[in-house]
Amino acid sequence: MAAISLVAFDLDDTLYPERAFVRSGFRAVSDHLARTGVVDHPVEADFEAVFDAGVRGRTFNHVLEALGVEPTERLIRDLVRIYRSHRSPSGARRPEIALYPDADRALTDLEASGLRRALVSDGALEAQQAKVEALGLAERLDAIVLTDAWGPQFWKPHPRAFRELTDRFGLMPGECLYVADNPAKDFQGPAEAGWRPSIRVRRKDGLHRDAPLSDPRQVCATVPGLEGLAGFIESLFWRL
Repeated sequence: MAAISLVAFDLDDTLYPERAFVRSGFRAVSDHLARTGVVDHPVEADFEAVFDAGVRGRTFNHVLEALGVEPTERLIRDLVRIYRSHRSPSGARRPEIALYPDADRALTDLEASGLRRALVSDGALEAQQAKVEALGLAERLDAIVLTDAWGPQFWKPHPRAFRELTDRFGLMPGECLYVADNPAKDFQGPAEAGWRPSIRVRRKDGLHRDAPLSDPRQVCATVPGLEGLAGFIESLFWRL
């Protein structure tokens, strides 16, 4: 059986806590609304409360309506753009996010082990680009694939990103391994591309921690974090 040569990672809740970007984005939007006089007080906490209540996709609408502000299509479009990019007419700000400490160490250890490291992430391109820049991942990884550059039809679970990495590095699919957290979309694509069964990260603060596996055969192991990942991979798969 081929040795592992490439380890690719998901981004949100795998390498850094997604809730940190959510809070940072809400802060950017709240600052913009207050600065432009749409609201007369910070509303970051209002956004977080609605998000924590399980509202997805209409968070800004809910809060603005509760404050008596009409959530026009143009206003919501502008707020979504600011949330994703952290850029507003008053200037840009860096997302207030950082790698999990164990993820930081895992990337260093994998590099020392001679393994290639890559990222496969989907979601709105401007948001993912902002995260990659804030986390300094371009300097830590051998390849970054943000699937929205091809369009939403190629988001996970589409296998295109995984086939792209196999071809880019001239590897056999069995030499490649994916590390991710979301059973709803993360593990089907690498399986269809012929990669080894993935490693699932199930963090205490992960948004998809309790999501069930749709096909257990697509996952070879479940871990609570990335501490000791290089050694764990070597214990699962021999390498040349």
